[in-house]
Amino acid sequence: MIFSSLALSSVVTELAVRPLERMLGTVRQIALTVFKFSAEVMEGTEEGDDGADIDSSNEMKLLEKVVQKLAIVADLQSANKLHATEDMQDEDLGILSMMQGKNVVDEQKAVAQARKSCAVPRKKALVPTVRLEDFGVSQEVYQSWGFNALPLTKTQRTSLAVFTISRFHEAGDGFVSSQDEQQRLQRFVGAVEREYLPVPFHNFAHAVDVTHGTARLMNIISSESFLTDLEQYVLLIAAVAHDLGHPGVNNGFLSEVGHELALQYNDRSPLENMHCAKLYTIVANPLMNVFSKLSKEQYKEARKNCIEVILHTDMMGHGAMVKDLQMTYQMNQEVFSNKIEGPMINGNNIAELEIFTQAETKLLVMECILHSADVSNPCRIWDTSYAWAMVCLEEFFAQGDQEKMLGIPVQFLNDRDKLNKPNSQIGFIEFMIAPFYAAQIRLWPSLHELGDNLTSNLAQWADMWEKEVNPTDEEKGKVHGRVNKVRENLQDASTRGGTQTGQRG
Repeated sequence: MIFSSLALSSVVTELAVRPLERMLGTVRQIALTVFKFSAEVMEGTEEGDDGADIDSSNEMKLLEKVVQKLAIVADLQSANKLHATEDMQDEDLGILSMMQGKNVVDEQKAVAQARKSCAVPRKKALVPTVRLEDFGVSQEVYQSWGFNALPLTKTQRTSLAVFTISRFHEAGDGFVSSQDEQQRLQRFVGAVEREYLPVPFHNFAHAVDVTHGTARLMNIISSESFLTDLEQYVLLIAAVAHDLGHPGVNNGFLSEVGHELALQYNDRSPLENMHCAKLYTIVANPLMNVFSKLSKEQYKEARKNCIEVILHTDMMGHGAMVKDLQMTYQMNQEVFSNKIEGPMINGNNIAELEIFTQAETKLLVMECILHSADVSNPCRIWDTSYAWAMVCLEEFFAQGDQEKMLGIPVQFLNDRDKLNKPNSQIGFIEFMIAPFYAAQIRLWPSLHELGDNLTSNLAQWADMWEKEVNPTDEEKGKVHGRVNKVRENLQDASTRGGTQTGQRG
């Protein structure tokens, strides 16, 4: 009886109390935002007509704003998940299954059967002190989304990773400012490289690619205006180590086969937990401790942030991150829509910077930067994007081969004999990548180039699909409609719904 009561109490807490606590916390934040805004409104109307009628009074306006904000919260929190529909291809179903961490077709069949049964009845420029050409890449390519780590040699990749981390901050700044620290970083990156396995996608080339992407994202959004040098450094270290020891199979596979990592971490982000553990095993060696310069308090902060951002590279948290980014924009729309004008720092409105420097929002931003760099391949120029898509699919197919051999369910995107590659990329971009980058671009319009590349690449995949499949006019029309909708959403995001006349870039 006692155990039953405890179990019931736990269920009630998870299903009712905790969501209510989160909702109340959100409401409290809304109130703070709205009251702050209302104070500015009142300052501007103090000398107004005392005889104004109650419908136009500050109190009514304030109440109206609160109701509007609550409506936004309710809409975002209760937004329905995407569900499988009859006209979806296997590739689309695979993307949905990846997003929700389960077989959506089997789940919906079970739900339908159950229903049927019931119914019966500061800017830190990348200043090179060495020739990037020696690493196999030009300065122009390095400072663009055309960078591609795949064709580089191991030595070139290692040198580029060291360069990106050590030269992100200006000489004398940051945490790699002496010869000893440079050598320690080189030893660290060398140890990191050795821990990456020779799998098709999640290898050291991917780590270098993500490190480069993280640095570019931080520069483009002027992250020095709201992130400290230490927080930027942590993101770069996390980037190069975020997939340490990746075996080339996903968390779902590990849980399905009862792998020791799934057992060790109770099926909760086993890969990401393992990556963190391997990182701190390397750092435990004093010769490779890239955090040795930090004070005790700085180290604790760095470790906490490092673990948080790496754990949030788990695709299971992708949907929640998109919603959190959307919520950040919606709850502060007065600021982001430029209705509140104010002084600028590095091209950013100070009112915006105040939002990004709030503790919870700052952590979300850090998580977003690393996760964004991790899934940025569809946003690179076409040649680079295509090359990464092919090695990613090859890794999926290798997992599918193992699943067939073991007699376990083959995940939707992993069957090399059935998957249409272009269609899988169309679904991946439409369902997962485009909403994520649209949410980011609304917060930082300077990222619009990523949206432009994404739209262009999506059109390329659609053209390739047409040539491979020779679809009917009706099928072509549906795919073109999907492509156009993504394009429109990204364009809308880049102008913040038409509230801006220009883009920062």
